[in-house]
Amino acid sequence: MKGRIPSALVGMLLVGQVTGAAAIPSWARKYNMNCSGCHYPAAPRLNATGQQFRWAGYRMPDEIGENAEMDRVSNYLATRFRFRYVYAKPSGQSASLSEFQLPDASIFYAGAFGKNFGGLLEAAKEEEETEFGASVFGVWGSERSHGGIRLGQTHMLLNAGVAGFDRVVGINNPTPVGGAVTRAIPFSFAGDQAGVDAFYVVGRNRLSVQLCNGNVPGEEGLARGGKRKDVVLTDQLLWDKNGGGLQGLFYYGTVTGLDTALADQASHFWRLGLSASKVVSNLEVLGGLVYGKDVDLPIGGSLPFTASQSKGYGYWFSGQYVVPNSSLTFYGRYEFVDPDADASDDATRRYVLGSLLPVNLPEYLRLNVEFWRDNPQDGTGGVAQNNLAAEVMLTF
Repeated sequence: MKGRIPSALVGMLLVGQVTGAAAIPSWARKYNMNCSGCHYPAAPRLNATGQQFRWAGYRMPDEIGENAEMDRVSNYLATRFRFRYVYAKPSGQSASLSEFQLPDASIFYAGAFGKNFGGLLEAAKEEEETEFGASVFGVWGSERSHGGIRLGQTHMLLNAGVAGFDRVVGINNPTPVGGAVTRAIPFSFAGDQAGVDAFYVVGRNRLSVQLCNGNVPGEEGLARGGKRKDVVLTDQLLWDKNGGGLQGLFYYGTVTGLDTALADQASHFWRLGLSASKVVSNLEVLGGLVYGKDVDLPIGGSLPFTASQSKGYGYWFSGQYVVPNSSLTFYGRYEFVDPDADASDDATRRYVLGSLLPVNLPEYLRLNVEFWRDNPQDGTGGVAQNNLAAEVMLTF
């Protein structure tokens, strides 16, 4: 192993990384607001105003039914740039990683149009790929209660929720939501999906039913589910102005061809997720749990499955503190993932410490430093690893 970076090391650095749309300063310009009007403690994480703005299709809820004129491009166009330095050192090994990264460079065109519609177009360079996303909202009703449909390819779960399913404070998403909680079917809440979302909002409560293609990775030729679509039920509740709230979700998905030797066999999986957060003065506490079960796994093929089902789980707790009369924020997080609850000694713990400083210029600048340590148990075959990342995010 000396002199080379284990592939697992690079993978651990990529698991749970932030993706998707962040703050769009054109909206702050349109409404003559500071970025803190929709974000807490810092962009891209949303407060209650920001969440309700998104639920209403990128307009204020009291503007539903009013004609939105798209007469100024500057009110809809924005770009984002993230640049990062990463250092990683596995315990007891001479190999280490030290490199600069450009995890994200994006262009957004987003906002409301007509009386009841809104949309988001995004072109992003993420890691080594160029990705495109687009979604359209149709929203009908009143400020107090409204319903609608969202369709396209966009955030269906992570980065589109509340509490632990909103955008993370820091650089890396918690592993239970940014990575996989089971080993057999490596489903992750991260990543965009193509689908349709029917929702209804009453006050600060949003209920939704989603149908989507799924995003389970696999070998070349792996079909997500053929004609079958993944089904998602979510309930989001906001209970304070800073965005503290509760989210529960149920996800049911299908994968065909998990084992190429048994290409026609369909396997199924489901996930239960629950996360809550509460802001008290300058302190926010947050926690979450994801439980997963994979069933109808192929036995007797090329994969080493010894049982037709498998289950795993993960949870995390975090706290963040905003220095009074400042935007400087410190945070910490503990994570635990056991990808096979029937096996022993195969869990991984992660410890995270970090700080960030948002600077509201005519543009938006965020400085972020984060340290995390991964402690895998012996049964994983991995070693403990220390990681450090420093990131600059500029949105303009």
